[in-house]
Amino acid sequence: MTIKHILVPTDFSPFSDLALRVASSLQEKFNAKVTVLHVLTPLEADTLTAQPGNPWENVVLRIQNTMAEEVEKNAPSLSKELVNLEVVVGEPAEEIARFAEENGVDLIVMGTHGRTGLAGILLGSVTMGVIRRTCIPVMVVKCPEGLK
Repeated sequence: MTIKHILVPTDFSPFSDLALRVASSLQEKFNAKVTVLHVLTPLEADTLTAQPGNPWENVVLRIQNTMAEEVEKNAPSLSKELVNLEVVVGEPAEEIARFAEENGVDLIVMGTHGRTGLAGILLGSVTMGVIRRTCIPVMVVKCPEGLK
C-alpha cells in the first residue's frame, strides 16, 4: 500500500491530538501529504457567522490558526509544506468521507473516544459513520485510559 495523502479529522480533543501524532509518524515514514480537517455543523457555522463583523473568511482563518497551533504542539516534526488545513461545513462523518474521496486521500487517521455500550449507541460515532461511508482505509486510534 502506498500512502501519499493522509487525512486527519480534528475536533480539537485529546483524541484528535493523538491521531495527529500517529499521522505525523506515518507522514515521516511515507513522506505523505497530511490534511487536517475540521467539520463545522451548519448550526455551528451559522452561529459563528451571525456575530457582527465575523464573516466566513474570518471564522475559517481563526479555526485554521487553532489547527496550526495543534499541529505545532502535537506534530512539530511535520513538514509545513506537506500540511494542509481545511474547514468545511456539514454532517461530520459525511463530510470527512466526501473530502477523502474527492481529494485522493489514501488513509484516514481518526481518534476515538472508545465509548462502549449504551453511551456509544446513544451518542453515535463519527468514526463509525466514516467507516460506513468510504472504502478508504481508516486507522482508528483509541486513546489511553488516562486521556478519557
